Amino acid sequence: MSEQDAAVDAWIRAFAVDTLASEEIERVMRLLNEQIAAQVAVIGRDRDLRSALDASTRAQLRAFITHLVSPGELRPPEEAFLLARELAARGVEMAALLEVYRSGQQAALAYVTGVAQEADLAPEQVSLALITVWRHAIEWFSHSVEQLIGAYGEERERWLRSALTRRTQLVASILAGDRVDLDAAERDLGHSLRRQQTALVLWETAPRAEGDPVRRLEAEAARIAARCGAPRPLVVPSGPAEVWAWLGTDRPLDGEELRAVGSSPGIRVAAGVTAAGLGGFRVSHHEAVAGRDLADGLPEPLIAYADVEVVSLLSRDRVAMHSFVGRELGALAAGDEVAARLRETVLAYLESGMDGAAARLAIHRNTVRYRLRQAEELLGRPVTERRRELELALLCAAAVAVA
Repeated sequence: MSEQDAAVDAWIRAFAVDTLASEEIERVMRLLNEQIAAQVAVIGRDRDLRSALDASTRAQLRAFITHLVSPGELRPPEEAFLLARELAARGVEMAALLEVYRSGQQAALAYVTGVAQEADLAPEQVSLALITVWRHAIEWFSHSVEQLIGAYGEERERWLRSALTRRTQLVASILAGDRVDLDAAERDLGHSLRRQQTALVLWETAPRAEGDPVRRLEAEAARIAARCGAPRPLVVPSGPAEVWAWLGTDRPLDGEELRAVGSSPGIRVAAGVTAAGLGGFRVSHHEAVAGRDLADGLPEPLIAYADVEVVSLLSRDRVAMHSFVGRELGALAAGDEVAARLRETVLAYLESGMDGAAARLAIHRNTVRYRLRQAEELLGRPVTERRRELELALLCAAAVAVA
């Protein structure tokens, strides 16, 4: 070892002894943590997290300085793992953990630089000492962060599974009509149960190989909520590519408003009627599920239960509904494409008139007239006769494909 290397090694060992002294390590810990807390607001304003940070930084300093003079296994102390897990369990984003170590590393290197520059060393020895400490520090911090990210991820996943399980069980209890503590339920769900409730069922129409479908559906529910002026919705998975959601608002949401919001490509939505409180939470959900059950026969990307309520009620007795459709539509109930197109045209005409049907189906008025005449031949009567029964039969045929 050269004379210069020996001088640097001696300084590093003296630096380690001085810093490990109880009063000095507390001073350095406070110095580093003041800078960290200034950069990571969630720690700066939380007494418990600040206490966990103090314990972590104190232990990290001891472990790193010991490693500096006596290299061994590159493993953070348990206090550092506890801080990472605490951040994860509180739902703090991983970016905060990374910022703790970025800010801490900057503050630590600034401290070491200041001490080295005041030491009784030649300029080239100061440079060599700093290079040595920085090399060890970068290695230590990179290994620490890698291991702590793993611990954070594991704890976050465990916490999310636990929170999701509790939320799902609580939602099931509410839907079953069980008595619940309203204040506690709102706290656990993160959702106001006292407001107007609009339930949704969201599902993907075609499986996609990439990404998490539940995450995409959660994002879609959040988009719909934002468009309706509602806070972030309560969402629970109900299948691998389906979720249930509830919007809490101060006013009812009507079907027209929801239809205007629509849904994103590849996603369909069924919405219950808005109703108040816990009862509304249950009823609107059952309606949304009923709308979901009818969706396969309907073209709309968003099905409002109010638009299909009568069909839903009739569909509970499929035999009776099938008989009703056959009796009202006669030959127009045939299962071929021509009959289906005629039924679609008649329904559009009954709901929107001649001009509305032409615009809705993107065809000429004369084409609408021609199809209406064809439909009347199959019906054996004008489409304006028994209009209410005819429209209902057409809705049933479209919704549940009984033709």
